[in-house]
Amino acid sequence: MSPAGGWPQLRAAVANGADAVYLGLTSYSARARAANFDPDPALLWEGHDGDDDDNDKEDDRSTTVDFGRRLEMARSGGDRGTTRAREVDRGGGGDDGADVADATRPAASLARAVRFCHDHDVRVYVALNTLVFDDELREVEGLIEDVWDCGVDAVIVQDAGVARIVKEVVNRRRRGQEGGGVTVAGRGRGLYGAPLEIHASTQQTVTCADGVAFAAERTNATRVVLGRELSLSEIERIAESTDTEIEVFVHGALCVSYSGQCFSSEAWGGRSANRGQCAQACRLPYGLIANGELRHLSFDGIEGIMGRRNGATTGNDEIKYLLSPQDLCGLEQVEGLVKAGVSCLKIEGRLKDASYVAATTRAYRQAIDAAWDKVLEERSDSYSPPRRILTSPDERVSRSDLTHVFARGQDEKHDGLTPGFFEGARHQRLVRGRSPRHRGMHVGRVVSSIGGALVIRLDDKYTAEDAPLKRGDGVVVDRGMPQEKELGGPVYDVKYHEGNAIIRFGRDVERQWKENDQRFSTSMTPTGSHVWSNISSTVFFSSYISATIAARAILHHPRKTADSDILKRMHRLAELDPPKSPAKVVVEGRVGDILTVRIIDERTGLIGIANSLEMGTLAEAEGPAINRQSIAKAVGSLGNSRWSLSELDLSHLEEGVWCPMSWVKDTRRRALEDLEKIIDMSITTTCDLPIKFTNLNPIVDRLLGEISNGEPGATRTKVSVLVRNHDQVDAICSLIEEIADDVSANREVVSEVIVDFLEVEGIRSSVSRIREAQSRTSHDLRVVVASPRIIKPGEEGIWQMLLKTSPDGILVRSTGLLHRLNQLGGAGQRVTIRSAEESIEVTIPELIGDFSLNAANAITACELLESGLSRITASYDLSGKAITELATLLGKKASQLDVVLHTHMPIFHTEHCVFARFLSKGNSYQDCGHVCTRNTVHLRDQNGKDNLVLADMGCRNTVFMAESQTGIFSTNEWVRAGVGHLRIELVDESGSDAANIVTSYLQFLSKEIHAREVWDRLEVIPDSNGRLGGVGFGSLRNAAERRSGEVTSNVH
Repeated sequence: MSPAGGWPQLRAAVANGADAVYLGLTSYSARARAANFDPDPALLWEGHDGDDDDNDKEDDRSTTVDFGRRLEMARSGGDRGTTRAREVDRGGGGDDGADVADATRPAASLARAVRFCHDHDVRVYVALNTLVFDDELREVEGLIEDVWDCGVDAVIVQDAGVARIVKEVVNRRRRGQEGGGVTVAGRGRGLYGAPLEIHASTQQTVTCADGVAFAAERTNATRVVLGRELSLSEIERIAESTDTEIEVFVHGALCVSYSGQCFSSEAWGGRSANRGQCAQACRLPYGLIANGELRHLSFDGIEGIMGRRNGATTGNDEIKYLLSPQDLCGLEQVEGLVKAGVSCLKIEGRLKDASYVAATTRAYRQAIDAAWDKVLEERSDSYSPPRRILTSPDERVSRSDLTHVFARGQDEKHDGLTPGFFEGARHQRLVRGRSPRHRGMHVGRVVSSIGGALVIRLDDKYTAEDAPLKRGDGVVVDRGMPQEKELGGPVYDVKYHEGNAIIRFGRDVERQWKENDQRFSTSMTPTGSHVWSNISSTVFFSSYISATIAARAILHHPRKTADSDILKRMHRLAELDPPKSPAKVVVEGRVGDILTVRIIDERTGLIGIANSLEMGTLAEAEGPAINRQSIAKAVGSLGNSRWSLSELDLSHLEEGVWCPMSWVKDTRRRALEDLEKIIDMSITTTCDLPIKFTNLNPIVDRLLGEISNGEPGATRTKVSVLVRNHDQVDAICSLIEEIADDVSANREVVSEVIVDFLEVEGIRSSVSRIREAQSRTSHDLRVVVASPRIIKPGEEGIWQMLLKTSPDGILVRSTGLLHRLNQLGGAGQRVTIRSAEESIEVTIPELIGDFSLNAANAITACELLESGLSRITASYDLSGKAITELATLLGKKASQLDVVLHTHMPIFHTEHCVFARFLSKGNSYQDCGHVCTRNTVHLRDQNGKDNLVLADMGCRNTVFMAESQTGIFSTNEWVRAGVGHLRIELVDESGSDAANIVTSYLQFLSKEIHAREVWDRLEVIPDSNGRLGGVGFGSLRNAAERRSGEVTSNVH
């Protein structure tokens, strides 16, 4: 399955072998900066019928994309222009690219895109994969209706509430319903009449078979996109455990955080990654603070003296990009994924250009076909998967080509493409930290500079016959400081001598080089730079290498950034016409009978038939009879149709017959027309009429009406405190006991303590301490244990460990754990846990859903509550005002809503371990020495703030924002709206500071102090290193969020 950020990418995907494409709409897409597609089904009929591929071809590739563009021009009064957006910042994050999808163009017609794809037997999946707020649910319902009308095959969904709306729309449209005098057709809308399906997005953070089961049973998902952090063996175990289709990412950018669990953009800039507005914070530089000290990291990944060579300060070995992974390339794992039972291999890149889509699609098409060839050799049955016919099938795309297209190269050994997590955790390989952006192919190292020319010592992989550079290629010199300008541009001249390449740039580059030389001192020129190459046509101006230091040995690393031959090849692939379907033509008849032509679509088996009844019957030849040569000429290659002739069968044509050749041509034409009609009837791509069913009974109104069934109850809002270390446990318990002993105090109390620890023994001892405090209080004090956000195959026993601590509740952070506990009987059920040492009976306690379940609207909240939870925590994507509106909509159910009142936002949650990568030489928990248990680590951001890193029981890292976040100024509104629990989350505060924080909030809730005083106290709370992080509103800020369509593209 290939990405399609716009019409050129869609055509490139279809032409190069995609079985399906996925694309976004002009709103509610996780790639808001792509051009995307307009879902209005009427666009297919207004101004263009979308039927003639050849007539479309010129229009598709021009600046006038389609009728949608002309409509936009009419609305705006003129052409908006087609200037391609370029990235101007640090090089992109989750989905960035060389020559991005043109976000300045208006959206193409979705209906037309679906028709085009279905005509070529390619399915279309629409990504509605963002969280949706309550005031947007009605708009989303309308979009889903449009998606149905356009004939889309599936929607990719993150939000459980959106999945519920899709399910309701599909049920209504399939069964037919009277709505305002219009009967809605109750037929399937996808390819060959299949119903609209729901696919669970990777943003649902599914990493185990239980998570797959939850998505299938609760959201009606027929396919689940697994998290990218799973190994091949883990994927195989999941696939073996379910009949639900499994989809896996195989190529493209890797987010360092689990999808759906990244809140850095939200915390720092109000740009929610869960809303399609990722700010790419993982691609920023960070400093490593270990045990309070700034560590300077050398390029081998272990602490070293950065920048000291012969007394000169250099930046070449400095590791800064501690959270920026290299990209995923699973070409070598395709066979294993096929054998594992994976249903779909997905290429990331809806912000990439058509050349990227063409190259990656063709590479994986070829890899899949080769994998099936091997698999079929080992099978004894007759199964054969469908094959795609490629235009220019001999044109191969190699892994090396893909590094030119896009790869975040680091050095000679790390070209920017990795297997990701397919081989398990490889922390030393995944994140090298040298550069966050596209580099291309590593060429060698600069060893000297002679009169403006660079002398490059070529990598050992190149031979005299395999010269890596030629005139016109693009080169960039990587000094190890990607945040600065870099020298580079097209090569003007190149000569080879004894393993070296001597290159010169054009005058413009050399002139800018000299201008920079005047601005910088030679001491700033680092050693050890790399030279890279790729196919980008962009000129990389302007880092410099001073000619005045030519006498010194400079080891810059050049990279070839533009190979003119590869550039032409990739562009040629992007411009290919989609392949035609093979068709067999059967011509039959005998003397005195009519001539009959049958055209058989070999892909579908459908047949078009026509005969010569109106023209006459075949006669006995008096002269030369019609023969294969004459018939083949009349049949031709099937003309300007969607088919190409694969076989001409004359076995049923009697020898010695004759008719005018015009009869053969006319009968062939009508047989093609008949086949066209049959194919169109079977595909059922679009609506019969461009009708907008605006007067149907609104689904969202009905669902919200069922939820808001009364005013908030009189239940008193309670306070929960989450603790993460023993000092905090003891301090909070002591505070609870102190309040209990002060009979004169009339203060709010802590009603619940949540234990969130790295190891099991810490949980048990903490539960015991809280039980001790519980025995000394007159009010009901509950103890809850927090589960990990991620549970992978082999870790399912975590539920047993949690239950053995005998808590009053479990804070559930994944749908997989929720499904497992429900399968055991749910809250209140007695279960037996057996092991070699013992067999004990425990009770499943109350189940409380955490923020990680992403409840951002009332429908989603209720879907989760109905899934076995007694309470649900509001998503971190909601502002303070939005939380109030959510509680109001929930009515009586607001008492089941938890809100995080105070926290340090968990901005990243990663499988990649910062501890193992930068404090050890280990690749996983097996050889890292468990350095996370002996060290405290913070990441210093560009603002000088230190963000804490903690490891959980699964060795996953969470990065917590340095600044604390408070909802103190929204608290009274939440209480009036009926919110059931307010939670105070501690991170690394000392015991005394933890008590101070909790006391301040309790005093405010008891009306002893004002909100401003709480704020002032929070401002002076230090972290574990004694540094002040400050306090802010964070994600609770009420400033209006920018709509996704207004986000400026910043990707190159």
